[in-house]
Formats: sequence, C-alpha cells, structure tokens
Amino acid sequence: MNLQYRTGIKKRIAILVMFCLISLITPLAGINASAQTQGEITINAKAGLVNFCKIGTWLPVRVMVENTGADVEARVQAAYKNDMNGQSVYGVDVSLPATSRKEFFIYVYIDGSTRNFSVNVLEGNKTLARTNLNVNCSFNTTLFIGVVSDKPSAFSVLNNISPLTNDVQTAQLNIEDLPDQAQGWDAMDALVISNVDTGTLTAEQKQAMKSWLAKGGKLFVTGGIHWQAGSAGLDGILPVKLTSTKNVATLTALSTYSKYPLLEEQETVLATGQTLEGASVLVEQSGIPLLVEKQIGFGKVYFFAADPGLKPLSEWGGMGMIYDHLLGFKSPRPIWADGNWDSYQVNDALSALPELALPSFVYICCWLGLYVFVIGPLNYFFLRRIKRTELAWITIPVLVILFTALAYFSGYAYRGIRPILNRLMLVQGWEGVEQTQVSAVVGVYSPSRTAYTVETQEQFLLRPIQNTSGNLQGNDNWLSIQGQSGTTLPDMRVEIGGMQIVGANGYMPALSIQSDLILTLGNQIPALSGTIQNTGEYTIKDAVLITSSAWTPLGDLAAGETKKVKQSLINNSNTVATSQYSILTTLGMDTYTPYSNSDPDKKRQTSFFQSNTGTSNGSVHVNSGVYLMGWIDEISTPTGLQDQQQEAVDTMLFFEKLNPKVETEPGKLMLTSSIFSWESSLGDTITTPYYNMSNEGYTMRFQPTQAVRFRTVESLALNIEGSVTPDKIQASLWNFETQTWTLIPLTFYSTDVTDPWQYVGMDGEIRINLSGDPNDYVEITAVNFTLTVQP
Repeated sequence: MNLQYRTGIKKRIAILVMFCLISLITPLAGINASAQTQGEITINAKAGLVNFCKIGTWLPVRVMVENTGADVEARVQAAYKNDMNGQSVYGVDVSLPATSRKEFFIYVYIDGSTRNFSVNVLEGNKTLARTNLNVNCSFNTTLFIGVVSDKPSAFSVLNNISPLTNDVQTAQLNIEDLPDQAQGWDAMDALVISNVDTGTLTAEQKQAMKSWLAKGGKLFVTGGIHWQAGSAGLDGILPVKLTSTKNVATLTALSTYSKYPLLEEQETVLATGQTLEGASVLVEQSGIPLLVEKQIGFGKVYFFAADPGLKPLSEWGGMGMIYDHLLGFKSPRPIWADGNWDSYQVNDALSALPELALPSFVYICCWLGLYVFVIGPLNYFFLRRIKRTELAWITIPVLVILFTALAYFSGYAYRGIRPILNRLMLVQGWEGVEQTQVSAVVGVYSPSRTAYTVETQEQFLLRPIQNTSGNLQGNDNWLSIQGQSGTTLPDMRVEIGGMQIVGANGYMPALSIQSDLILTLGNQIPALSGTIQNTGEYTIKDAVLITSSAWTPLGDLAAGETKKVKQSLINNSNTVATSQYSILTTLGMDTYTPYSNSDPDKKRQTSFFQSNTGTSNGSVHVNSGVYLMGWIDEISTPTGLQDQQQEAVDTMLFFEKLNPKVETEPGKLMLTSSIFSWESSLGDTITTPYYNMSNEGYTMRFQPTQAVRFRTVESLALNIEGSVTPDKIQASLWNFETQTWTLIPLTFYSTDVTDPWQYVGMDGEIRINLSGDPNDYVEITAVNFTLTVQP
C-alpha cells in the first residue's frame, strides 16, 4: 500500500514538473516568434557625408529599410539628445509592403554638439529595428571637400589646403551619397568629380546640386579620356559642352598660371568642346581651354580638361597650389546670406503685431472714465431716484463684477479669436538661377491655451531657432515628421496670449528680375551703369541697389517698371560707411523711434533687417557683388497650421544677386578692392572696430569678383587705415614667387608697393596680413587697395 502510494506521488510530481516546463517553454516560444517578427524589418543607415556634419546645418541621414515579412505602416526616425537634455526627433512615415526595400533621406538639424544618435523603425510605440550612428560635428568654419572619383588617392593633396578660417577635411563619396534636397548639402564647401558616371544622378540630386552651387558651393570636374562618363549627368551645370579629345605635347600654360616650376614635356589628353556663354577661360593650352570657370549664384563650377590622376599631373606639385586657389578660397557671401538670426531682433520683429501691443492711452482713459462715472455719479443718482440708496452695497459690487467681466472679454476680443502667424521670410535669389533660397521664422500667436500642428509645403524643413524657440512640445523635446510635400510639427503648445517660434528652410521659384548692367573697367575707378527691370507681378517696395561701395535707395519698383542706375565703385570699407547704423539711416529706418504702436509694419521690417545684418563689430559687409534689395508683402511663407482657421501677417525681405557684364576700355585697367571678393581669418569682417587687434594679427585673401585676364602688373597701392599711425601697423603681402610674407612699410594715405607683380597670384589674387604693436591699442578701420594691370 505504501509502495503504491509512493508511486502515485512520484507520478503526480512528474506530471507537475512537465506542466511547469511546458508553461515555461510556451512564453519562450512566444518571445522567439516576436524576435523573429522584429527581425523581418532590417535597417541600415549612413550619417551625413561620411559621418561628417557642421553645427547649424542640416545633416542628411541615408536610410535603407527592408521588410521581408507582412505589410507594415511604420515611422523611421533619427533621434539625438539635444543641449537642453530633451530628445530631438526627425521622422519619416513610410509604407513597407511585404517583401519590399526602400531608400530615402532623413534631414536632421544639428543645433549643438551632437555626437551620437539612433535611427529607429517604429510601428506605433513598438520598435521593429534600430541602429546607432556616430558623427563628427564641427563648427561651420571647417572647409569640407567631398571627392567622387574612381581614384580618390589622386586627390589626397586636397588635405594640404590651408584655409584661413580653420582646417580642411576631405571624404570619399559615392553618387548615391549625394542628398536629394539642397539643405543636405550645406555642410559641403566643395565637390570634386573625376572619372565616375554622373549619368546616375537623379533629377532631385541635380536640382539639389544647382541650388547648392547657387548658395556658394564649388564643383570641380575633370576631363581626360573618361570625359564622357564625368559629364553625362551635368548638362546645364558644366561651363563647356564636350564633344571629343585632343592631345597636347606640354602643359606649360598651367605652369605659368600657377607660378610653379615647369612640367616635364609629356603628351596629355584634353577633353575639348564648346565654351558656353557666361563661362570664362582661366587657362588655355595650345588654343584649347584647359581650365574653365562658370559662376552660378555665389558658387562656381570649374572644368579641368585633363585628368589629374595621370602623368604628368599626378607627379606635379603645382596641382596642390591650384586646388588651394580654386577650392581653398570659400565662396564670398554677404552677411545676410548665412541665415544667422539675431534672437533679440527676431523676437522684436515677431512681437510687432497690433494684437500684442498695449491698448492705446485714449482707450484706457475712456474705459476708466466710464467705470468711474457709472460706479459713482450714475449709480448714486439712479439709487436716489428710486429712493433706495441703501442698495449701494449691492449695486457697487455688481458693477465691479460687471466691469471686470467686460474688461476681460473686451481684452479677449482685442487679442482676437483666431491664432495669428507672423511669418518673416528672408529670400536670397540669383539672376539666372531658377530657385531662391528661403530662410524663414514663424511666430505662432494664440489667443488661448492650446496645441497646434504646424505644417509646411514645397519640401520646407522645420527646425528650432536657438535662443528663441521655447519648450515647444514639452520636456524640451522636438518632433517633426518629413513627408513628400513638406514637414509637420505636431502638438506645439502655446499659452494664452503667448507666442511660439519655429524656423523653416527651403527653396522657392525665383522672382522675375532682369538687369542690363555693365561694369566698365578702364584707367579710372570702375563704374557700374545700366537698368534693372521688375518683370514679375509683384511690387518691390523700398528697393535698394547694394554694392560694396554704397547702399542706394531706388524707391518702389512696380511690376514692369525699369530703373536706371549709375555708380562709381569706389573703395569704401571704412567702418563709418559700413556700420549698420549708417545703413539704417540711409534706408530711413530709425532704430530709436517706437514704431510698435504707431507703425508695427515699419517696426517689423526694421527689426527683421537688423536681425539679418548684425555682426559682432556693428559693420555690414557686402563682401562683393551687386544686389537688389526690397520688401514684398504678397508672397506668403509656405507654412501654416493644420486643420485650423488662422490669420497671417507676411513680411518678405528680398535680395537678388545681379550679374553685370564686364567691358574693358583700351589701355591700363584700374582694379579697386571694391570689385574683389575677400575671405578673412576673422570670419565676417576685414576690419576690427571697437576691439583691439590680437598680437597674431589676421590674414585676408582677395580675388576678383569676375574673371579679368591680364598680362602684366603695373602697380599696387595699399590704403590701410587704423586708430594709430601707419608705423604702428605691420602690413605684409604674400610673395607668390618666394612663397613667403614680405613686410611692407606703410605710409600715410596710399602706400606704393615695389615690384608689385610678385604679390599678385593666380587670377589676380592678393593676400594681406595685418598685425599691430602689442604695446598699443590698434583698431583697423579700413582695408583698401588699387591694382593697375595691362590686359
């Protein structure tokens, strides 16, 4: 009996153990199935242009998602921890059918010291796949050059370029790495394409490349025996139309151009064709254009007819000097084109709304007068008339409550019942370029406490504005969703009577402006003359002609109207002439007048102009070029609130870079520094007002804005002004013959340079270094020069 009992106990224990094992295995099987389901989605991502990015620009993240399972509606998002310890998330909603693979870009705005971030695939709150990326983000002063080549080692010499502002970084890229939106190109300063098939470029990539060039990018394309592949997808971009090749016995013209020892005589294959209108031949060998340049907006395209990866160029040290000259000199851009907002002035401009202004003094006095009259005399005489003065203890509180309610609701009505969008848009256009660059800031004013969804069209990207965008979505987080047509920013919270601010970047069709301007070069100061016509449908209000010499008001430029202009391009880098206050005075913008109540539109324009042209030293440097500026109210920023009735106030500040033609008179040519572009180791200035120049000093590079070919240098005169006598300023010129700095003793007013030809490099480049006596307080208030050449 005991044996049977023990046997029964053992059986029960065995059954219980088996049941427990089955209970444990079943969830594990479920976990494995879940992991298998998640494993059906795989993701691969590449950050930026080979993991490189710049702070204050858009980072393109190339994403490849593959689904080997069932249909999935997913969100792919890139996220990083921002400087406020919140999460900045940029996402794209995608449909992933069964057995599908998709590739696309996510654009992430880098507003701080980002180093690591993740890319996730989500279905609701469930993570289907994840990968982590590391990026190397630097400040915007780094010169970044991308190389797309079958022999990238041939361009290792690019690492030896010495830019003025910081260091240089190069990276090997593939065609598919190039973003499909121009915002993703912002971190790249120059791109080299050599011996690869550009025919694989998509239409979106080509348009992005054109917009990037207009914004200031530089493209260097090589020829040689593989010219057909390299030019296949660059129609409308290259300065030449290639047809064949020719052999030349020597490249002595290249040695003369670079002032580098002669190349060995060896037959070289050059790609040949027709030089297109608007292009300039910089170097010509045996009647064949060897180096051709074309200006596109702020940027340039260079076509080099030979292959630098083949002998004799692959063993010639002069190519490094040519790269330094062409690509090491950053494209000149005026101060407003950088899109850097002064947060104080932006807030001032956005607050210039009638709804945000205090009620007028008359309104307040009338309201108080009515209140005193009703609660006092009128109440007294009424109660006395009905012989019930003892009811005053009831009527007075009732009247107080009534007037309080009326004041509250009248204030609510004064603010309005709909949200108001104050949209400020800075538009930079370039004559002959089909798109304009747009940097916008949008203030969303709400009469009540609520949350909105901001949306854009035309592929505009939304971003936070540093020092102005508050806690938009709670916990210092940022979430925006990018789509085919634009971007959405959900759940943006606004307090009652408050305003939230977001930024937007994108491109719009160009306005229709035509100019017939001529830059005349002779033995006198260069002169600009001709006409500017508004061939569009909108009136350009308060139009201004801008050069490095002056800001000249033209008045309103109505649709179809033409204005004549004539101006001498004198040297005018003096800090008095270039100060923001002087320019505001010229434009009729008085910064000390309280426009906000009397003329909020004027206040908005003044503050917005100041926010885009402010510098650390108070100067507004145009750098180079000829521009038309004006205001347009009829064009709205493609930004609004989703599913919400709204009102909008649009202010558009418009700049158009014009393309004058160069005409030269017989004889000597006087080239003033006013027609030169410059780059400075100080950044956005060539002068140092209001602060002492450092002991190390600073260096400037000058290059003619437009190509001017000449044979000999006749003279070079410097005019350096400062807060001390000339002997306290050490000025040096770069000697292109000896590759050293030469000290030039300065004199009062103009200083003539001995043997000036030594200090003029390729295409008329001049380099100046200034330093001061460490025992003195030295300000540099003007840097000018005059170069005389024989064409």
